[in-house]
Amino acid sequence: MNQSLSRLARLERDVLDDSVALASILRQVLIMGAHASSASLRTWAQQELKGYSDAVGEVPEYRKVPAQLKADVLAGNGHFKGQEISPRDLPETVEGVGNEITITWGVHEIQVTAGSREGEHIRLAGANMAQVARLMSHDQRQRQGNPTLAVTSVYWSVSTATLEGILDQIRTRLTEFVAELRSALPNGQEEPTSEQVQRAFTSIHITVGDNSPVTVSAPVAYAEQDATATVPAGAPLELPR
Repeated sequence: MNQSLSRLARLERDVLDDSVALASILRQVLIMGAHASSASLRTWAQQELKGYSDAVGEVPEYRKVPAQLKADVLAGNGHFKGQEISPRDLPETVEGVGNEITITWGVHEIQVTAGSREGEHIRLAGANMAQVARLMSHDQRQRQGNPTLAVTSVYWSVSTATLEGILDQIRTRLTEFVAELRSALPNGQEEPTSEQVQRAFTSIHITVGDNSPVTVSAPVAYAEQDATATVPAGAPLELPR
């Protein structure tokens, strides 16, 4: 690696190289934010690296993704897996569960998950979904008059392409950030000023929301098969092969 490159030149080189991991690029941005005394840039880079905690309460819009609700159901001798359901099929007491979820994991977790099941769908469930399944079992037994009916799990099905799309959105915003910095630098200036860094970051418009969609921050992740793997918060996702 050419050590004579400026911080901005190294960042520009790496952000345009798809083989360079996003985590590595974000660490460069974290250092740039520190040198520029940009708290907002540092916070964004840290959260993309480490994940968005529940305490933060705000997640960029590009991390809110469509997800199909599904359920596994036992009825008599039949076990019906992957039944598509609507939020309207859930008991009235269940709120905030729809066909959109917020992915709060760090970029490494997202990359590992997408790469381990490339081109497929994965099953995601938050900790509250076991209770949703129990409530749905009770509700469906009353509706159908079938005391043996049991909803064994309720979860979301998300394509790995959707997860890859989040990574692409992050890289695109990093590219826009570098482009804004480049356009702000006069000829001969190699390193941006603190003001230039802050203006460039503000200009890429990373909007956040209020987490109204369901947040999957410490999921149970599955392949679309029978095997499962429990994933603790903050740990890399390792799906069964």
